[in-house]
This record gives sequence, C-alpha cells and structure tokens, in this order.
Amino acid sequence: MDNTFVEDGGHAGNIQTELESTPLLRSTSVKPKLQRQITLTGAIAMTVSTVIGSGIFVSPNGIVKEVNSVGVSLLIWLGCGLAACAAALCICELGTAIPSAGGIYSFILRIYGKLPAFMFIWTFDLISNPAGLAIIHLTLAKYFVVLITDDPPDWAHKVCAVGFIVCLCAVNCIGVRFMSHVQTFLMFFKLLAILVIVIAGSIYLGEGNTGYIEHFFTNSTLTPTSFTNAFYTGLWAYNGWDALFHAGEEMENMATTLPLAIKIGMSIVTLAYLLANIAYMSLLSPFDLINSKAVAEAAVTVSLGKVYGNIIIPLFVALSCMGASTGSIFMVGRQVFAAAREGHFPHFLSLLHPKRNTPIPALVFPCVIAVLLLFLPTSGIEKLIHLSQFTMWIFYGACFAGIIVLRVREPDLHRPYKTWIAVPAILTLLSIYLLVTPFIKQPIASVVVVLIVLASIPVYFLVIVRSCFAEQQLKAVSGFLSRIAQAVCCVTS
Repeated sequence: MDNTFVEDGGHAGNIQTELESTPLLRSTSVKPKLQRQITLTGAIAMTVSTVIGSGIFVSPNGIVKEVNSVGVSLLIWLGCGLAACAAALCICELGTAIPSAGGIYSFILRIYGKLPAFMFIWTFDLISNPAGLAIIHLTLAKYFVVLITDDPPDWAHKVCAVGFIVCLCAVNCIGVRFMSHVQTFLMFFKLLAILVIVIAGSIYLGEGNTGYIEHFFTNSTLTPTSFTNAFYTGLWAYNGWDALFHAGEEMENMATTLPLAIKIGMSIVTLAYLLANIAYMSLLSPFDLINSKAVAEAAVTVSLGKVYGNIIIPLFVALSCMGASTGSIFMVGRQVFAAAREGHFPHFLSLLHPKRNTPIPALVFPCVIAVLLLFLPTSGIEKLIHLSQFTMWIFYGACFAGIIVLRVREPDLHRPYKTWIAVPAILTLLSIYLLVTPFIKQPIASVVVVLIVLASIPVYFLVIVRSCFAEQQLKAVSGFLSRIAQAVCCVTS
C-alpha cells in the first residue's frame, strides 16, 4: 500500500513511533520527506500574500487615531515596514543556518531547548494561530456573502467560513507547488486591489481635492504612549513576515532565495501600504477615516462610484483574505508538524503523504480548532487575539537575542546569510520595549497572557517529560489516532 502516510524520513526527530512494526508501515518501501518545490517567485508570493490580509482594506485607521496626523501616520507606516523587514532579514540568518520546517519553533528549540520551544508551540498553535485563522475566515466569509445578499443571516457567515477553511486547507494538502501557484495568483489580485485604490486617490487629487493632505503634520498629538500604540498597530499589520521561515525544508536554493524573497516581498508590502494610506487620506476626512468600518469601500466609492466600491473592492478583499489564510495554514501546519516530529504533539501529526509530501494531519489539526472557535461568540475570539498579540514579541525577541547567543556559542556554524550584529541587538531592545508597554497600559490583560504561556510548563513536565499518568493509555490513543489518520487522509492503491 504505497499511498499510506508514514513517518518523515528526512530531518531527524527524536521520537520513535510504536507503529513502526505494523504491516501498514512496513509496506512502505521509501519514506517520504518534505521536498524543495518553492521557487523565488513562489517565496515572494507567499510573503506578500500572507502579510497583506484584510486589515489594509478594512480598518487601517488605528495609527491615525493615535497620532491624529497624516504625516506622522505615514512615517509610522514606513517605520513599521522597515522594522518588519529588518526583523525578517535578521532571522534569515537563523533560517539559512537552521533550515527546518518549524520556523521560529525550530530556532527556539535549537537555541534554548525543548521547554521554551514547547511554550511557544503551546501558545501559538493551540491558542493564538487557530483564533487568527477563525478571524481571517470570518472576515473572508462576510465579504463573500455580501456579494450575494445585502441582509444575510448570522449563521451564513459561519457556515461560509467553515467552507473556506475546508477549501483552503485542501489547497495546502494537495501539494506545495500547487499552493505556491495559488499564492502567486492571489498576490496579483491583492496588488490589483491596492492599484485600484491608488488610482482612485490619484484621480481625486488630480481634480484638485487636496484639502485633506495639505497640512501633513498639523494637529499631531504624538506622545510616548500614542507612539507605542501606533507602532504596535502598524507592526500587527505587517504580521506574517515570518511565514517564509516555515518553508526551510521546501525552498529551492534556500541560501539565496530566502533573503532575496524577503527583501523583494517586504519592499512590495511596504510600498503598497504607503500608497494605499496616501490614497485613503486623500479621499476621506480624518473623521471618516477613523470611523469607517470598511475604509477601502468608502474611499473608492468617493472617486469611482458604487460599482467599484460595493462590488469590485469586496471581491478583491475576499481574494486577499484567501491569500492570507492559505499562507497562515501553511505556516501553522509546518509548526505543528515540526513539534510532532520532536514529540511535543501526538505522533500522528508528524505523518506525511508519500506522494504529495504534505503533512496533511498537521494541516488539518489547527483548522479543526479554528472551526470550533468560529462557534464561540466573535467578541471572545477577538479578545483572545488581543490578549495574545504581544506574546509573539516574547518569542521574536528570544530569536533576535538567540542570534547573538549562537554567534558566541557556535561561532563555526555554517551561516549562508549573516546579518550585522547590531541589528539583532537593536531589535532585542525594541522587543523588550514592546513587551513592557502593555504591562503599563493593560496590566491585568498582560498578566493573563503570561499565565497562559506559563500554563504550558506543568503540562510539559507531566505529559512530555514524565508521562507520569496513564502512559500506556496515552500510547494507545496515539497509536489509534495514527491509524485513523492513515485510514482517513491517505489514498490507497
């Protein structure tokens, strides 16, 4: 039965499966491993499509709300883009030196050990990332449903969101090359949507309507607190710059492809964000910009009319969400796969399809959690996202500091790409600053997030290290789930 899932025979994990002696696995002659199928074009498309989601089209008003100035707002958008690009290029050193499918999980595992890596995977892949997937697909469903009917029932959004989760998970399961082609296709629609917005703004300005942007720095209310809040908002809009690092085992000529894709992709994103915001600020008054729930629709309607504002833009936003979702599922699936390979998740999540070379169980797992979260109250999901936002900078900061640690501890480690040592030092300090600020403004919420992260420690020692309760039962359940995964997900000859 050559189409059965088997254990990854590539990058070594230290877990030994109790299923190796079963006839189902013995029948597989060659153990599959992740294949290098992502080209430079696909890598650029993955970066752009994962970073640009719905935010730039729906509510890019958080920065203007904080600083109350067109000029300062644009400077912060530029600064956040440069910071995200610097962070991505900084971690390129780890990505090329530790080319693993797990991305930041694998970097933390190599630098700090298993407990910090488990804390990362616990926080992100059981809580934050599935909740993020739920929000992305709910937004996608709302924009898709509005194209069909103006007054849809509440359940329609959630049913549609479930359908999109299934479809986009399937895109990832079919194969890496197919997923890469889909991302390239969706990237062009994202950029086309921004081009429409920029054209609308240019037409409006060309007609002499310059009143909203004549005074760039007038009425600025920049304070240390407002700057921090605005910068946090901007960095959140650039979230997804680390998606490409999860393709370490699947990228062609990684040493040159990864840094080049980051430079090109993040430059495209930063330029697109700047041009879109200039267009928004030209078309809408500060009051309308801050209070609009769908900025892109409102802005384009002012210049090009309702057909573009109410039909074309919603369609483009839906396609943009599809690209962000596809990239997010790829990223989370590789993290789950890498964690299962190390024994931090059940073994069945480390199984690969022998022909497609995709970790289908690991891709399905976070999607199942996202579907369950969809049926919670929406405000609860958003609050969960809000509470866990700054946890990413705990681990980003750990990676930045880890570059310095590895330079000292492993000076002879092969580094195809090497960053200037001052860059990770500065970014480590920036991470500390971004972590301290929430404790000052929202101490209770910040403590809750820390407790969620720390809750992983007793779980790690009880289940992963000691397996002190029901060890045989856990092994039996793991074996049963592995057989179920093989029976449900594989294609038999």
